[in-house]
Amino acid sequence: MSTQLDNLVITRPIPPDSLAMIRQVFKNVHYYPEGAVPRDVCKEADVWFNPHFALPDGITLDDVPRTKLIQLDAAGANYAISQPVFDDPRARDQFALCTASGIHVYTIPQHVISQIINLYTLHHIQYHLMRVWAERTAILEAARVSDSKSGKLGSRSLYGKTIGLLGYGHIGREVARLLKAFNVDVIVANSDGKARVDEGYIVRGTGDKDGSLPSAYYSTNNTRAFKEFLSRSDILIASLPSTPKTRCLLGIEHLKLLPDGAVFVNVGRGDLVKSEVLLEALDSPGGLFAMALDVTDPEPLPPSHPLFSHPRVILTPHISGDMEGYVERACELFIANVEGMRAGKAPINQVHLDRGY
Repeated sequence: MSTQLDNLVITRPIPPDSLAMIRQVFKNVHYYPEGAVPRDVCKEADVWFNPHFALPDGITLDDVPRTKLIQLDAAGANYAISQPVFDDPRARDQFALCTASGIHVYTIPQHVISQIINLYTLHHIQYHLMRVWAERTAILEAARVSDSKSGKLGSRSLYGKTIGLLGYGHIGREVARLLKAFNVDVIVANSDGKARVDEGYIVRGTGDKDGSLPSAYYSTNNTRAFKEFLSRSDILIASLPSTPKTRCLLGIEHLKLLPDGAVFVNVGRGDLVKSEVLLEALDSPGGLFAMALDVTDPEPLPPSHPLFSHPRVILTPHISGDMEGYVERACELFIANVEGMRAGKAPINQVHLDRGY
């Protein structure tokens, strides 16, 4: 059944070319990039295009009787679904809340791979060694990255490694596709341990729509299966959202199951694992070789946090999804979603409120 979506409210800045493109799709476009929207405009809104929130502060469900779609420009919906509007049970039936999940395949997977290569080739340490050449041997020994026989810096190869993907959404699928070029084995842990068809927004030529690339799937809800998954993962890559089920999903007992010399990469949400747990896993005998963290717990970290100075950690400030043309890509997804709903299709990337994503 088609849906009439004529009146749009935008509460985020939009580049002129993209705004002009959006105006061609709607009869009426109300542009409030600062986020303050008059209530009489809210009453007429069929569609909202917002940053991270569902509705502006103070706006209730009674203020938006016509709204059928709220499109976020972000992949995460945890802030939006925490807003008071979802305390009203009518919200579930009145409108679809949708994310921009899928557009991040342009940058996050390449960030993941570049960080793995940086860690495996120790580029972050090599840059430092160029400035302190005389102390290089002592530094390598302290960082526990020198070859035990020669005492020299030794790069690692990805060839033949097992990549454990914790979460297999758009990001995980594109990481799998790209890493296959390095002759790795890919395994996946998700909630049910089964392959799923990707029904979300897919950028042409990316991902793994039918879920056929991994050699094995494991369930995070099955203790034995999850342990086996971790014990096989030479490189553990997490791209999970923040939900009640994923918060602190990883403890020290899980990280100790990883093979000796394992690498951990997190581009999902920082509350997957406590920072203290990560430090313990790094510094324990036979522990993790290294990690790359684009997200942390807490976020941001205090300036004096020991993760900043750890020689086998690369930290980035939650920027792996940032890219040139981000808003333009989000607008393309938004327009595709609106046109699909008008044609009677299901909304793209609709958030399941019970799951949190």
